[in-house]
Amino acid sequence: MINWKRVLAFFISAALLCGIASGASAQGSASCWSVGFARRQIALPENTSDLLYISGYNSAWEITGVLDLCEARAVWLDAGKGGVLLIGIDCIALDSGTVGEIRSAIGDIPGCIAINVFATHTHAGPDTLGLWGPVGVDGKNSAYMKNLIAAAAEAGREAAANPHEGRLFFGYTVTEDMYRDSRYPYVYDPNLYQLRFKADDGSAGTRIYFYGAHAESLRGNNTLVSRDFPGHLCDGMTELTGDNTMFCSGPAGGLIMTKAFVNDTSRQAVENLEITARKLIEYASSITPENERELKPLLQFSRTIFTVPLDNPVFALYKMLGILGTKAVKADSVTGHGVETELAVLMLGDLAVALIPGEIFPELVLGGETGRMNPDGMNPRPLDQIAAENGIEQVVVVGLCNDELGYIVPPSDFLVNQKAPYIERIRDSLGEDHYEETNSVGPACAQCIADAFEAALKKLK
Repeated sequence: MINWKRVLAFFISAALLCGIASGASAQGSASCWSVGFARRQIALPENTSDLLYISGYNSAWEITGVLDLCEARAVWLDAGKGGVLLIGIDCIALDSGTVGEIRSAIGDIPGCIAINVFATHTHAGPDTLGLWGPVGVDGKNSAYMKNLIAAAAEAGREAAANPHEGRLFFGYTVTEDMYRDSRYPYVYDPNLYQLRFKADDGSAGTRIYFYGAHAESLRGNNTLVSRDFPGHLCDGMTELTGDNTMFCSGPAGGLIMTKAFVNDTSRQAVENLEITARKLIEYASSITPENERELKPLLQFSRTIFTVPLDNPVFALYKMLGILGTKAVKADSVTGHGVETELAVLMLGDLAVALIPGEIFPELVLGGETGRMNPDGMNPRPLDQIAAENGIEQVVVVGLCNDELGYIVPPSDFLVNQKAPYIERIRDSLGEDHYEETNSVGPACAQCIADAFEAALKKLK
């Protein structure tokens, strides 16, 4: 977590406003799916004077070694009239500036409808946002960021250039006794979802997993680079099945993580990671053809460009210092600025994949109980409800995709410290820690996300 106590910023009150503009949509259908896969390790820089800081917990903690190197993995999905690239990066998060650099590097791929870049949200990778260096200092290592962008571009090009034809299946299993929800109400999605591509020519298939938990089984004292459980899950399933694999972080806000399976996570961190991965591999292995359904080769893609009011003065300060690469625009907000960002929907047959630029609370996706510490806050309709109203029965979430807005918190439970808003944390009358608000753009974000999701759905045919 970031120590905001040493950050100075002002706070003024104002109204909130969010604006929405739709991007282009595309669709394609054929008699079969065409899927490509590639992966690249992200090398740690050599002969650089810049330090490498580990991300996710503490400021200015230097990396001391490597458990396993982070990677970029790319999947090309096509149904006959153009393809979509999904590029997953083992890192804490990426802002739209870095995503833009990756897109620019491979924007000339023939027949590419869209390039979508997301983070697996490992808390054991180098700082890729700049927020975990010394306070007020960019924590990103420029040489590492060049390696990351190059690895993503190489994987994306290779995946698009080497597709195979075949069939696509969707299934899931319920994981039990895996989650720790650190904030009331205790709402999470217990399902491990799987997309499985089976190639007609007998070559290696491709599997994509979706799971809503922070990748931090190594916990906060770790200083070793690792992909954490997303990488170990993928490695294990490749070893078992021979298929290529990718991991997507689902609705993990609020704060959802996997449980500790050892007595002392400081001294037994690697063991905790291994147990976590082993359990998830067992669950993934239980998704068999008998509990899958086939997805028709119909691909649609729709993107919405929108603005979220930026109320968090710390985020505004880091943008002003040139650390955050998000796109700032004038807006009616506490800081006078907003973040221009994007949300997309990828339809694979009748399955909707929501590509969300942040860490959304599960209750904003699934519905159900929400916190009520801010009675003046009105929650948007849950994404599942919005999807159902638009004729879509199944939604899976890819979080931290194409940008990072931080936590997307239900307005009804959005609470900040009145003496030092967004800087000092606060506990509510139930003793719940409202840490997530300090790493959120503001309370209007949830409604903006819901509106953008609905706008993207309405453009689909």
